[in-house]
Amino acid sequence: MKKYTVREITSLALMLSLILVLSALEGMLPPLPFHMRLGLSNAVTMYALFFMGWKPAFTLAALKSLSVFLSRGPIAGIMSASGGIASLIAIAAIAALSSGASYLFLSVTGALIHNMAQLAAASLIVSTNLVPVYLPILAAAAIPAGTLTAGVLRAVMPVFNAISPEKARPLRT
Repeated sequence: MKKYTVREITSLALMLSLILVLSALEGMLPPLPFHMRLGLSNAVTMYALFFMGWKPAFTLAALKSLSVFLSRGPIAGIMSASGGIASLIAIAAIAALSSGASYLFLSVTGALIHNMAQLAAASLIVSTNLVPVYLPILAAAAIPAGTLTAGVLRAVMPVFNAISPEKARPLRT
């Protein structure tokens, strides 16, 4: 088992703090239709994935889901975990297979997978098939949400490059 350095732990703590702040700020925005969220904090987990590796990124996603579970309840925690983990797996797989994938493409794809995983989890939780109704709406919503997340990622990159234990290895933007 790899031991984290103090700098890596500090970087993860700062990133988790930013995730929680972005999530809280997003919660203060006017409600969106169909209980959708913008997913601004996903930019931080994407940064961790691209520049620190998959273990720190999944650690952050798990801690974010735990925070959601503790602050908003078990259903919200399940929804957060299903979307966050599925989107990270998809982004990591695509990035590994295609070194030329842009942040925008990866972010929009991640948003789409996030929405689909949450829709599947919601369908299981409420024992109904919501997919035909919500899938087109959530697929369309992934484009602006993913675009916004990619923009947030670009905005926070200079800050994280300054504090990250790893030097930036940027993808094509």
